[in-house]
Amino acid sequence: MRTTALSLVMAIFFFTVLTGQLVANEREVMLIPFKGYDLNGNPIDVATSIGNKPVMLIFWASWCPTCRTEVPKLNKLVEQYAERGMEFVGVNVGFNDSYRRAKKFAQKTGMIYPNLFDATGVIGEQYGLQGVPTVVIADKKGLIRFYGHSTPDISEEVFQQLMAN
Repeated sequence: MRTTALSLVMAIFFFTVLTGQLVANEREVMLIPFKGYDLNGNPIDVATSIGNKPVMLIFWASWCPTCRTEVPKLNKLVEQYAERGMEFVGVNVGFNDSYRRAKKFAQKTGMIYPNLFDATGVIGEQYGLQGVPTVVIADKKGLIRFYGHSTPDISEEVFQQLMAN
């Protein structure tokens, strides 16, 4: 089952890389719930958002130069859509990183969305990460609609589709 889910996520990834669009998910691959504490000690439980609002997960590392350049794009999306119901959660993958470096990176780059440190790498493994940054977007039902290595443009029309599902 897990291999099938990861294969499907990878198929979605390759399709979105080629098309650059958010896509329909015919096999209904769902977000995998996880919980922990953000870099400020506040609880995060993705399961509470699944089925209630669209969710964007951003997997990153402090040593990743591309992750740094994605932050302004992500912050812009947070400013546009967070108050309107979309959830944003950053996940430092923990690989070759430390909690201290992750927290410093988040502060220095001005991340305005909550981030947690995946010290064991379990969350990244569940999502079949092949590198960072990786962005995963799910609609209101929790169905994954995008899996890629850069922040996609989300138009008003796409946002409405994510909210409607």
